[in-house]
Amino acid sequence: MKNKNLGLILVTPSMFFVFLILVFPLFFTVYCSMFKLRYLVFDRFLGLGNYLDILTNGEIIHSIYYTLIVSTISMIISMFAGMLMALWIDSQKGMFSYFLQILGLIPWVTSMVVAGLLWRWIFDGDLGLLNYFFLRIGLNKLNILGNPFFSSVALIFVVSWRTSGYSMIMILAGLKGIPKQFEEAARVDGANSFNILWRIKIPMIKVPLLISIIILSLSNFNNVTVPMTLTGGGPAGATNVITLEMYRQGFLYYNFGIASTLSFIVFVLNVIMVVFYMKMVNWNV
Repeated sequence: MKNKNLGLILVTPSMFFVFLILVFPLFFTVYCSMFKLRYLVFDRFLGLGNYLDILTNGEIIHSIYYTLIVSTISMIISMFAGMLMALWIDSQKGMFSYFLQILGLIPWVTSMVVAGLLWRWIFDGDLGLLNYFFLRIGLNKLNILGNPFFSSVALIFVVSWRTSGYSMIMILAGLKGIPKQFEEAARVDGANSFNILWRIKIPMIKVPLLISIIILSLSNFNNVTVPMTLTGGGPAGATNVITLEMYRQGFLYYNFGIASTLSFIVFVLNVIMVVFYMKMVNWNV
């Protein structure tokens, strides 16, 4: 009995901070989403009015779809690139292997603000480094961030570039845990490199693969720093992700009722994605 009381006493401070930092803001956000709330002044109770306004707002619905598309494509590219890098590094030995790992992790550990501003300068239509090389080889300038299609491609590229290092290190850790005897036995039986990859390596690294998919999907979906610093949601709202719209509603327009509603919708979408991926883990691993 004393041990049970001691455990309860020890976890109480941490549970208090969890409630203070996570649980209470969540319920307060739901409460704020039911009011017309401008400049932190509660005007009138709307119930589900804010939710109906958002669900009938074409621009916000488009930003949700756009965010899902960008985050999914970026995750797929990151996983594919991370797999290729991990397989290449796993085949190397010595200091060269460590150098490749460090090189691949640089984008992941680089500040998102720094990375976004750096790529914004590279893609700049007037003074960008990319257009400098275009002019040097006799091509015309390309206003990447001023074109809706190319700005979306640039956003997907930068997000994928930044997160490929994470998937690489997770997949590489899984590859390092596969006993070499399995590959040697498969080669004795006449298996080629593709068969070894598809029938031995990938099934044995499902856990790191699925963990990487979960982390990258949630990270990309909730990323506001890269879109804000790289494109700012432009041109003409072409790269306006839902987190950027949520930031604008709250901290530019001071429409905290709509911002709170968007925050709760984003939270629900995150929960749905986590449940979906956890079902995948439970059934496939």
